[in-house]
Amino acid sequence: MKPVIIKNIEIGKDLPKIAVPLVAANTQELEQALRVLKETAFDIIEFRADFFQAALDADFIAEQLSIVRQAFPDKPLLFTFRRVQEGGNTPCSEDYYFELLEKVIRSKQADMIDIELFAEEGGVKQTIALAHEYQTAALLCNHDFQATPSLADITGRLKTMAEWGADICKIAVMPQSPQDVLTLLQATYDVSQSINCPIITMSMNKIGAISRLAGSAFGSAVTFGAAGKTSAPGQIDANELRKILAILG
Repeated sequence: MKPVIIKNIEIGKDLPKIAVPLVAANTQELEQALRVLKETAFDIIEFRADFFQAALDADFIAEQLSIVRQAFPDKPLLFTFRRVQEGGNTPCSEDYYFELLEKVIRSKQADMIDIELFAEEGGVKQTIALAHEYQTAALLCNHDFQATPSLADITGRLKTMAEWGADICKIAVMPQSPQDVLTLLQATYDVSQSINCPIITMSMNKIGAISRLAGSAFGSAVTFGAAGKTSAPGQIDANELRKILAILG
């Protein structure tokens, strides 16, 4: 696996990196969340645009992203607008989704851009190309909040992401049983042995918590921890997560 280097962080090397989602409804909540981050152990900030009340105002979103960039100029910054189809908080049109991603990429405020594999294929591929033109890492992803796909489906989706030019490939799934967690971890290991870019995988909820703690043993390069509000079921406090990862590492 070839690590992705962003600022002073090597994703895919050594201990798994901790990404913390910034979840806020407005500027006041964002500023409070940033104060909490000052006391939090983490490596990557994920800016979750879809949680803002004004999520459909691209200029407002760009302003909020700039506030985060100024507060943490040396931390890798991942921009995410999660569509409702994959567990996001604000419905939007396909056109707005891609227009917002393009605006963010061209602003050069984010180091990484989250792109959903199952959005419109032409738009996905154009956004990957634009991200690379602007030296922004393309993180392709897929989320299933209902179930855990088959081993073949998980590995196939991750490999497709890599084939389409992803710098980082991510999948998150919902387990219905411990066997589902094993399926996710098996897929993680299999794909980590066959593609040359970092992958991020997780099984959600309490059943899947072990994947957030020990996923790196199977090839997952990043885990998501919480600083205040969570953005997905099963996220663990980032400070506690750091301690556990150090013990396991």
